Amino acid sequence: LLIVCFSCGTNNKPVSDAQKEKIKLEVKEVVNTFIRGCEEANFDMAIEPFLDSPDFVDLTNGMTFSYKEMMAMKPNFDAILNQKFTMVNEKYTFLDKSTVLYTADSKWAVNYKDGHSTLEDPEAFMLMLKKINSKWRVTYLVDSYVEKIVKYSEPSKELNQVELMKQF
Repeated sequence: LLIVCFSCGTNNKPVSDAQKEKIKLEVKEVVNTFIRGCEEANFDMAIEPFLDSPDFVDLTNGMTFSYKEMMAMKPNFDAILNQKFTMVNEKYTFLDKSTVLYTADSKWAVNYKDGHSTLEDPEAFMLMLKKINSKWRVTYLVDSYVEKIVKYSEPSKELNQVELMKQF
């Protein structure tokens, strides 16, 4: 009876502040991998933290996708040249020691290989992360944004100081 009581109550104990800080750092690393993969238009890096499971759900602007359906969207991702992520606000909600909801309000500037650009603003996403086999995995993604077509702003070209001196 003691074992049953102990095992039923362990996961529901409140997460201490020290545990929250440790978990927050671990989860932030996973979120940063996802964001970096998106910014670099590297599909494999962006989806690396996602759990390949029938239980995975991606809910984007009112449409739901399974993990396999999300993987089938790779050609859409391949059309992207790069993206620029701007964090507006983020929040961590600790459901227990192995489940965290990460939410972010953000903006995404997206440049496509064909020359057009879009701005997703406002944009909000939520990731449910679970610690599975000592590794944090995204098990649920909710993404909502308003997309506007914008003019592509080419990266500024810095003046080459050596060339200027030679010309001088």
